[in-house]
Amino acid sequence: MHVLVNIKTIINHPDFFSYLIGLILSTLLIGYAPSSIAFGVFLFFVLRFTIINKPKFKVSPMLLLPIGLYLLFCCSYFWSVDTKNTIKGIERFVPLFLFPIAFSVIPKFSKKQYNIVLNIFTKSNVLFGVLFLLSASLNYFKTKSLDVFTYHNLVSILDLNAIYVSVFFSFSYFYLLSKKNKSKLEKLSLFFLGLIILLLSSKMLITAFLICNLLFLFFYKKVEYFKSIKAILSILVLTIVFGISSSQVYDRFFEETRTDYDEVLHSEKFNRVYPWTGSSIRILQLRILKDQIEEEDIFWRGFGLYASRENLRERHLNFNTYKGYHEYNYHNLYAQFLSELGIFGLLYLLVILVLNTRKAIKSKVFLFLVFNIIFMMMFLTESFLWVHRGMFLFIIFFCLFNSTMFLKKHTITN
Repeated sequence: MHVLVNIKTIINHPDFFSYLIGLILSTLLIGYAPSSIAFGVFLFFVLRFTIINKPKFKVSPMLLLPIGLYLLFCCSYFWSVDTKNTIKGIERFVPLFLFPIAFSVIPKFSKKQYNIVLNIFTKSNVLFGVLFLLSASLNYFKTKSLDVFTYHNLVSILDLNAIYVSVFFSFSYFYLLSKKNKSKLEKLSLFFLGLIILLLSSKMLITAFLICNLLFLFFYKKVEYFKSIKAILSILVLTIVFGISSSQVYDRFFEETRTDYDEVLHSEKFNRVYPWTGSSIRILQLRILKDQIEEEDIFWRGFGLYASRENLRERHLNFNTYKGYHEYNYHNLYAQFLSELGIFGLLYLLVILVLNTRKAIKSKVFLFLVFNIIFMMMFLTESFLWVHRGMFLFIIFFCLFNSTMFLKKHTITN
């Protein structure tokens, strides 16, 4: 009986939903099943809360935006060229609809509850980072190659994409960076996450990472910060960290200089061992999109959600590209939206990003601003929402930022 009372006390605690959200975020890197189960548990307790408390249901204008986006996805079924795949897409994007509804039912988050979510997420990311380094160390003893500490090799133990892991870790890094009173463990975690982000060697993420660090130093700490010994040491440490991983980072940036952009844009055929780079394959995808718009009449409405795949595959066959590229999406969310939802779908996405960025600037919450900067940049190189963990990460943080009662201050907060 005493145990049941304790369980009921935990479930009814005001911070309970914060822990559930933290749990979902912390399971995203493990795989589809754990995060889906955690999501189901969260929805169960949201439903329980609704039945017991009968809260007044009111969706904020910002949370209406992803709901509207999901409805647009559903509408695309009626003009889809591949209704079977569109139905699959509609099913996969259900969380895009359910998360805003759930956040509208439960009480708004306090700053304390917001920090609970970020603390759980950050601690789990640090543990994942330790796992990745331990695994890479074991692989190094087998291979004697330092490559095991970089890019996709570093996260191969969980079969993850380095770019997505970089985004996860960057949010934890900037959360810790913007905390005013850091413990020694948090300072160590900050350094550790920064090192892992650089070792993961995602070119676009590192660019966003540097921009956000400079933004923090110049607009949050301001000029006075650079006069202190602590600041000089911090900058020195960041420089050393960058230097440690600079070889792989430099190689990945230098690799792009070998791209023959004119050939990618105009060649009729490519051989199967063509030396593709990250930029060149993405440029080819944009070239294909241009051809699709001209030949398939998709500018206004698009192919339909998840309905561009077959046309993309056929065009890659015609170009004689490497077989592995035949199943690629556009690796550019803006291109993905234009292709599958037409110009109005793309404009809707841009409206969401602009309004959310505007609110982030007004809120003066540094991590909120970082969220928008990173995603707007990463959308240029990845169809981030078309991947389960990417979509979950985006919609959870979107709802969290727009459902938290941040204290109004005159400086950027965490």
